[in-house]
Amino acid sequence: MLALVRGLVEFLPTSAAWAGYVAGPLVLLGYAVGSLPVGDVLARRRFRRQLERGPMPNPRFKNVDSVEVMTAAARAVLTLVVATIAWDIGLEVAPRGQFSAVGTYANQAIGAWVSLALWTGTGAVVGAMYPIWTGFRRGDSGVGPALALLTAYTPLLAAAGIAVGSFAWGVGARFRLVLASALATVVSVAYLAWVTDAQPGWGITNGPEVGLWSAVLLVLLLTKAVRHG
Repeated sequence: MLALVRGLVEFLPTSAAWAGYVAGPLVLLGYAVGSLPVGDVLARRRFRRQLERGPMPNPRFKNVDSVEVMTAAARAVLTLVVATIAWDIGLEVAPRGQFSAVGTYANQAIGAWVSLALWTGTGAVVGAMYPIWTGFRRGDSGVGPALALLTAYTPLLAAAGIAVGSFAWGVGARFRLVLASALATVVSVAYLAWVTDAQPGWGITNGPEVGLWSAVLLVLLLTKAVRHG
């Protein structure tokens, strides 16, 4: 797939301007991929299997959780795939040494291709929460694809958020409080990692854009959780 992407973008000029030109379409692509009705497809397949096998005891309670888990996993994979495609396109289009607009004005900056991957993945998160196919109303929490992005690109932030969220869950906190505590930790660690120049051995450079990106995720996920709690 990546080889095909490289072949398709080889004809594009290599410049910072073209990195900006492809940014909008890539984010829209991320949204379209994130809004795919994965859950409906999996639920229908499960329902057909139940009909073929005959009645099962308590099918509603037996299968809802598994469908939700598979949906979250599928959305996470799709999000990482479309983010990787954006990374690869950005790497082919943007000249080496060109940084994103936010990162240019700081001592730590991430490449334009990394920025494209982050915001394209964020588009997929928004698509999962507010899919166009349902009139922007019925969607999931977006936690699955957001966690996939955090783990793949900012493992330090993901580890901190998972640790605090797991503790909150363990002491009996409700989902919204668990999510709020985990996301607040992610944003706080992103800021501390930026000002202290703490860089993990795996993941992208911590800096202003990572801090902004984590804050955007916090607002998106908490807004969804509060409205549909």
